[in-house]
Formats: sequence, structure tokens, C-alpha cells
Amino acid sequence: MMLLLAIQLAVGPAQHYQNARQDFAQRKFSEAEGEVDFALHESPYMVPALILKARLATLARRPDVAKSCLITAVTADPASEEAQFYLGAFFYTQNDFKPALAPLETARKLAPGNALPVFYLAMTQEALGHQSEALEFYREAANLAPGPSPPGAEISVAYGRLLLSLGRTDEGIEKERQAAAIDPQSRDAHYELAIGLSHNEVLQDAAREGELALTLPVTADVSDAQIHYLLAGLYRKLNRPDLAKAHLEKFLAAKNATQK
Repeated sequence: MMLLLAIQLAVGPAQHYQNARQDFAQRKFSEAEGEVDFALHESPYMVPALILKARLATLARRPDVAKSCLITAVTADPASEEAQFYLGAFFYTQNDFKPALAPLETARKLAPGNALPVFYLAMTQEALGHQSEALEFYREAANLAPGPSPPGAEISVAYGRLLLSLGRTDEGIEKERQAAAIDPQSRDAHYELAIGLSHNEVLQDAAREGELALTLPVTADVSDAQIHYLLAGLYRKLNRPDLAKAHLEKFLAAKNATQK
């Protein structure tokens, strides 16, 4: 045991951090936590290590640790775009929206070409009920993440969802089509597209999108119950009582299972 400790201490904090990054990428979270703790023991204000520890703490549902690490990181290096972004994103995910604005805006200024801080600013402004500001940030984020970029589909889904909620149906449908084209496996995109098409009474196409959404992986935003409920209404309008009844029964079963 003493030999193992001596070997660990002989390795510098930078190497411990690199080891932690590799473990994190391989989803070896326990090993990553051990390595990042060694790095921070030797270098308490190493900003990348503090951010990684915060991410590990978030996965472990320890928001107090994550918040402490991110505040320390921002204090140690206010010019770290990554630290500012993760602090803002942390506040957003905790539904603490007002404190999220300042670090996200700072991250946006520090890295003007990065779509993620702008995307989170859009979602934060939307959560605060500031729809005009949210639309501007969604537009900016979409322009920063064109085509098949990794966040492009998520941005288009959220942008389209807000447009649909504001009654700007055609624009919302266009954004959801873009999202589905970028990521054909996006359940959220196909579900929101189905909603938009139903608003325009394009019922057969809406039902097709809803059925497709059901075949795709469940997400935090769109459950099976939500899709079954939508499809039950669509098939009722399409005069398909058999399918309407089947989806309504599945909706009730899924809802009851969730409540239990």
C-alpha cells in the first residue's frame, strides 16, 4: 500500500489529470475521481482538474461539490471560457436561472465562435420567460453550429420548439425538419415535428413522425407516454378509432407505470 502511494505521489499533477481524462472518456468514473483527486491534492487550483471533478460530481449527484469546484475554477482563472461555461451550465441544470446568465455571457465573450454558451443562454432566457432574447440567442447559436455539427440538432429542436409555442408554426416546422435531417435518430426532433404538423392539420405526416419517434431512444424531454398521447389524438382525427384506442391505452399504462 505504501509503495502504491509512493508511486502515485511520484507522478505529477498534470499526468494524474491526463489519466483522469482518459478514465472519464472510458466511463471509468471511480478511477477518474481517484486520479483527479491526486492531481488536485498536488495542485489545488488546476482549473481543468477542478472542472473535471465538477463533472464527476454532477454525474454522482453531488451538486454541492460540483458548485464548489466550479466557483474555485472561475476564481482561479476568470478568463477560462470552459470554467465559465460549466458554471453557467451547472446553474441552468439546477434550475437556478438568474445566476447562470453572467458566467454564460462571459463564456460567450471569451469564445465568440462557440455555440454552446449561446445555446445555454437561449435556454436560460427562455426559462426566465424572456422569449425575445431567447429567440435572438437561438438564432445566433444556430448560425454558429451550421450543418451536421454536434450541437446543431439540439439547437434546432429547442429553437423550433419555442417557435411552435409562439404560434410561428411554419418556422418551427422548418427548424424541426432541419434537426431531423442533422440527426435522423433524434426522438425529440421527430416528436416536435409531429406536433408542428398536427398544428397545420397535416395529420397523416404528423402520425408518421410520431410513430417514427416511438422507435427511437427515449430522452429526458420526450417519453413514450407523451408520444402515445399525441398519436391517440392524431388517429382520432384521422378516423382510426382502433389505433386511437390502442395508443390511449398505452399512454395510460405508461403514465401509471411512471407514477408507481
